[in-house]
Amino acid sequence: MMLPNLLTRKLPIENYTNNLFQLSVSRLFVGIMLLALAASCSKKITGVDRGGVKADALQIENVDFEYLTASSKIKFRSDEQNVNATANIRMKRDSVIWISVTPGFGIEAARAIINRDSLALINRLEKEYRSYNFQELSKKYNFTINYDLLQAVLLGDMPRSIVADDQVKQETNYFVVRQEEGPITIDNFIDRQLMKVERIAMVEKDANGSAKNRGGKNTLNLQYSDFKQLDEEILPFSNLVSLDYRQQGRKRRTQIDIEHKKVSIVDQALRFPFNVPDKYARR
Repeated sequence: MMLPNLLTRKLPIENYTNNLFQLSVSRLFVGIMLLALAASCSKKITGVDRGGVKADALQIENVDFEYLTASSKIKFRSDEQNVNATANIRMKRDSVIWISVTPGFGIEAARAIINRDSLALINRLEKEYRSYNFQELSKKYNFTINYDLLQAVLLGDMPRSIVADDQVKQETNYFVVRQEEGPITIDNFIDRQLMKVERIAMVEKDANGSAKNRGGKNTLNLQYSDFKQLDEEILPFSNLVSLDYRQQGRKRRTQIDIEHKKVSIVDQALRFPFNVPDKYARR
């Protein structure tokens, strides 16, 4: 699938102020791996008319590659923190994600590696190393977190493949695919022209099995926009992610805006260096 050339508006880069040096990089990285808030502001792109596609024959256009690199701007917002940084990302699809975070002063502040079952973080500012498995993270944030979800956040893919039991309905601009995964209901909004996911809403069911959000449930929303042609693939260069959850009886919100500045699909195998200095504390 090919797209016409697009003009991209560059966003101003905010200065990294001194008070941000003291913020926890660990929290930033965990935040990068979650989140999402939907804002229906993505620009429609002219493509093949998919209006006649039957719901049971949907073919979602996920990004196809083996190795990928990206340079991205990240804006992290939570109740306690506001952080801007640059992230260099390397990926081997369905296998490993490697991220190096550099604040405005140009020196690496943290490095993370994400595998199928866990993630690990080197925090160079605090000289410490942390590791998490997805079961621990899911418990911490009261929400199911796994590798496929994190990969989808970065690529704009569906985190869960369509299966026969999924419910599909047609709207004016979207196919809406509803999926059930344990206590979570997932609604995928798929653009009918591009056959790309534009928005994903994940809501925790209540005790009665209802997924209607009345303001007190854990919710994860993903919004993809600014779609561009990358070789033979189409990739969203702007990903807005947001997580609303309860922790210790208190309602919290974390948001991250990921803007890819440059993305490349490469043929040669990439390296994913991750060496923890002996003097770093293990947490």
